[in-house]
Amino acid sequence: MIDVKGLKKNYGGLQVLKGVDLTIDKGDCVVLVGPSGCGKSTFLRCLNRLEEPDGGEVIFNGKAVTDHDIDHVRQKMGMVFQHFNLFPHLTVKKNITLAPVKLGLMKQAEADAKAMELLERIGLADKADTYPNMLSGGQKQRIAIVRALAMNPDVLLFDEPTSALDPQMVGEVLAVMRQLAKEGLTMIVVTHEMAFARDVSSHVVYMADGVICEEGTPADIFEHPQNHRTIEFLSRFREQ
Repeated sequence: MIDVKGLKKNYGGLQVLKGVDLTIDKGDCVVLVGPSGCGKSTFLRCLNRLEEPDGGEVIFNGKAVTDHDIDHVRQKMGMVFQHFNLFPHLTVKKNITLAPVKLGLMKQAEADAKAMELLERIGLADKADTYPNMLSGGQKQRIAIVRALAMNPDVLLFDEPTSALDPQMVGEVLAVMRQLAKEGLTMIVVTHEMAFARDVSSHVVYMADGVICEEGTPADIFEHPQNHRTIEFLSRFREQ
C-alpha cells in the first residue's frame, strides 16, 4: 500500500531524514518509536505531503504521492494530530461533516448520518451539538479521530495522539485506536506509548538520528532487539 524509498528531508542545513526505506502493507498497524527529535513526525508528515520531501519517493497505492492530487492524498491518508485542531466555532457534528461536504464527497444529510454513526461507536453521540471548548482532552481527540474516519481513508496517520492528554484520558483514546487496529484499518502511529506498540501493533520501527535502526514484529523489537540503540532506548523505557 505504501512504499517509502530513500526518503530525505532537510531544514536548512539540518538533515532530519537521511534516506528512510519502509513498506506498509494493507491492514498493518505500524508504530514508530524512538527519542524525541529523531524524525518520526517529519516522516509521517512527508507521507501525506504536509511536508515536501527533499529526496526519495513515497509510493501510495502504486503511484507516487507527488503524482496524486494533494487533496486526494490527504483524503485517503488521514491524519490525527497531537493537539486535535478542532474548529472552536463549529459544533462537534459540523467539525466532522465539514470536509466531506466541502469536497463534494457527501451531501449534508449523508454526512450528518455518518457523523452520528461514528459518534455512536465512540460513545459520544450526545456531544454532537456541543462545541469543542465544552469537551475534555480525551473527548476532543476521539472527535478528531472520528473526523478523520468520516473521510473514509485507506490509511490513518497518528502523530503523538496521546501526548497532550492527562494520564487518565489516555486510555479512552487508545481504546478507540485498538478497536480500529482490530478492525484492520491501516495505521501508522508515532507514539511513546510502549504498551500500545508492544500489544497492538503488527510492526514496530525504531528510529534514531533520521534513520531506521531496527524494525520487526513487537516480539522482535521488545524481546530480541539487535541494535544497540534499540536496546539502550528500551532499557530507559523499562526503568521509567
